[in-house]
Amino acid sequence: MARKSRKNIPEVVSSATVQTEVSRPFRAGLYARISMETEETLERGTIETQVELMKNFVADTEDISVAEVYKDSDYSGTNFDRPGFVQMMEDIKHGKINCVIVKDLSRLGRNYVETSNYIERVFPFFHVRFLAVTDDFDSFREGVDLTVPLKNIINEFYSKDLAKKSSSAKKALWKEGKFTSAWEPYGYRKSEEDHHQLIVDDEAAEHLKSIFSMYMDGRSYSDIARQLNKDGVLSPTLQRKFYKTGEKPLPESKPWNNYEVKRVLQDVHCTGDSVYGKYQYSVFQGNKQRNRPESEWLHVENTHEGIIDRELFQQVQSKIQEYTEAYKKKHQQNNGANRNHNFYTGKIWCGGCGNRMTLSRERNGTFFYICGANTNHKSGGKQCKGHRVRKEYVDDDVLRLIQTHMKTVLDTEKMIREMNAASKNQTQYLLLDKEVGKLRRELSRISKRKSDLYEDYSERLITEEEYIQFSRIYSNEIENIKSRLDTVLAAQVRYSQDYHIEEGWGNVIHTYMSKRKLTKEMADAFVDSIIIHGKYDYEIKLVYDDQFADLQKLKKEKEAQSR
Repeated sequence: MARKSRKNIPEVVSSATVQTEVSRPFRAGLYARISMETEETLERGTIETQVELMKNFVADTEDISVAEVYKDSDYSGTNFDRPGFVQMMEDIKHGKINCVIVKDLSRLGRNYVETSNYIERVFPFFHVRFLAVTDDFDSFREGVDLTVPLKNIINEFYSKDLAKKSSSAKKALWKEGKFTSAWEPYGYRKSEEDHHQLIVDDEAAEHLKSIFSMYMDGRSYSDIARQLNKDGVLSPTLQRKFYKTGEKPLPESKPWNNYEVKRVLQDVHCTGDSVYGKYQYSVFQGNKQRNRPESEWLHVENTHEGIIDRELFQQVQSKIQEYTEAYKKKHQQNNGANRNHNFYTGKIWCGGCGNRMTLSRERNGTFFYICGANTNHKSGGKQCKGHRVRKEYVDDDVLRLIQTHMKTVLDTEKMIREMNAASKNQTQYLLLDKEVGKLRRELSRISKRKSDLYEDYSERLITEEEYIQFSRIYSNEIENIKSRLDTVLAAQVRYSQDYHIEEGWGNVIHTYMSKRKLTKEMADAFVDSIIIHGKYDYEIKLVYDDQFADLQKLKKEKEAQSR
């Protein structure tokens, strides 16, 4: 049976013998953390790759043994109220471990004041040795301090300061009514003389007036979109492409849709006013966008020539609001009784027109998923047949697929572990281990170079431009090495005799493996989307399909190697 991984619970790795206690006096707790909300941009690797890196590091030492592994998944590094970390501190107080190892300082925490307090005060008070592997930090190394990692922190803060200055410059332009976005609003184009100034595009402006007129005449978003597509009017996306290239694209390549129509109707730029600061981007989270509350927006009047009268614009906004509230009220009334029965809210779609399928209850008590579009209704250029399918048929197939998925995963996981025990795979594991060590040393060397930059800049040995240039070069090198390191670690994990699937995936499987009846919680955990093509023809995509495909690929690779 596959090994059960338990989220946020310390994992006992080994019990040191008396002889090991003497030869390896440091009983280490390996601490791994990952916060899913920033995983795509800031977090490097999985819990498993972090642990593998630390185990490899310990294997190269003569005075450290692994006593415990502590894990925190889905916990931010900005505070220390994390189950795995709290348990580790309890074990420190009771003398179970006297050494803490992390992949890098950010795994311990991203609040650098508190992180420094633990490293410089708390751990020394308990006579605990602290090591950060990729930062090449060891609190018991003679003459060591936090200078090197803190220099990198200073580099980060300096770069953030530059980003703030750039943001301040943009806000100054906003107050002057200057246009700063990359894409111009529909009906306008950027002036050739001043790209911060919007000018009216006469042809698009006429179409814009027509859109407002059709909406006030009672036509729906989809009706308006169909009319525009029929007349060959370029959608906003294609209009911007035309401005950029000068070549008129085919209207059918990206036609109007409901969303584009609604967005045009709600864009205040058409009145001659501008709204700035609706979104905030974090440079240090991969330009991740978040919506700002309306109270933080900056509204500037008369920044350019208006196309739509302000009174008409407000009438349209009121009508949109009334329609939205009426729709929500009707939707709540119709679906209130069915909500507990619908396991796929927002996940089940019509394959004919792309509309959402809704759950409907017949008089005899039978539940059906039905398409929101009318029979033989055209939507987005596709012919819709108004698909209708019984809920129990969908539920049966979903349950059958999930059960097959879980059994196949556990059987494959066990088979890979057995294959990894072969000497050929163990040789490959050791080769990857050497590569990990090489990359770790290279990472330490480049990090040290980068950390020295700020000191060179503060002593005026290099200019600000040189500082920014070299800092960017070293940052790119560090990111490349980390990426290569994570790739090698992931490969090494696949050759481990204790191979197991990703922890979150494993937790879900072990939670529902014994279930024989589909529940909403089970569907939420596994189902990504369902597309209905006909009464017995539908495709079900599971959340873990990509990982499942990777697992099957790995199985085939192992089988090929064993031949």
